[in-house]
Amino acid sequence: MMKQDAASDHLERSIENDRLRRALAARLDRAFRRTGLSSARAATALGVSKYHVDYWRHGITVPPLDACRRLAADLNVDAHWLCTGQTQHT
Repeated sequence: MMKQDAASDHLERSIENDRLRRALAARLDRAFRRTGLSSARAATALGVSKYHVDYWRHGITVPPLDACRRLAADLNVDAHWLCTGQTQHT
């Protein structure tokens, strides 16, 4: 539960903090490029418009936590890393 709270808190701060929002966008865009997944295909899977995904990838807006989790699974990256930029310590 603590990991979810940390990711959620980080996303909330990212909404108002341009630096955090851009860092999230860079991680998201890097993962999209690495996997070759298109914004259009991700949007269809998430049930949102392609513009939402493009805005997330460009740091204009921040995806909600549930979308971040689903994107992480589709992009084969750790959701905590995608949301916060931090690796999990096990």
